[in-house]
Amino acid sequence: MAGPFELHLREAIALNRERAPLYVAASDGASRRISITLVALEWLLLPVARRFDRADARYRDAGVSVLEDLFVRMADAPPFVEQERLPESASGIAPLEIRALRRHVAGALAADDFAGVAAALAAALGTLAATPGLHCMVRHLLESAHRIATLAPERVRRAEEHALPTPAPLLGRLLRLHLSGLAAARMLDRWARPLQLAGIPILARDLPPIPIHTDGASGPASRSRLSTRA
Repeated sequence: MAGPFELHLREAIALNRERAPLYVAASDGASRRISITLVALEWLLLPVARRFDRADARYRDAGVSVLEDLFVRMADAPPFVEQERLPESASGIAPLEIRALRRHVAGALAADDFAGVAAALAAALGTLAATPGLHCMVRHLLESAHRIATLAPERVRRAEEHALPTPAPLLGRLLRLHLSGLAAARMLDRWARPLQLAGIPILARDLPPIPIHTDGASGPASRSRLSTRA
């Protein structure tokens, strides 16, 4: 059976394949390269996801999966609609500096500090708050990474209670994977922007909402051992 990461990707592939022809019809074909590229990237990630799921297997077997519930269900994505007007405030370009964000997160990881990771990601998400309906893929990766960073200390604690090796290095690698995808996410957002401004909500309605957690994101317990990278 597929692990949590692979299952999430397969659900995403199925949803995007299902909606691709609907967007093609709504956009007179202009959306085609967005859907093709997105599905191709998701397929390319499947072997990577399987490696993460294999690393998680020892924790799943002990009943303390590290990856379980980190990835939201694609079934929770909003339903497809052909047209959705953006708020008037959503036309601006978000000033998100990806390289600076990567440096901040790398520094927090090097300092064994998930709280610092979460803070850097929260600040980045704040730059996107004024542009709802735009920058959707970048926002999705940042929200997913923020969820991982805030839930990580609890996953580390549970593993330690079961005398298992710390999963902090695994979670650190997963965070880096999210950040490595930001350039491709920005490209897809750039392609989607003219359609979104024209009222075609591609990507905006194809990504499930990700709850923002705060538990475990602050205090001494959030400083987890990341230095032993597997």
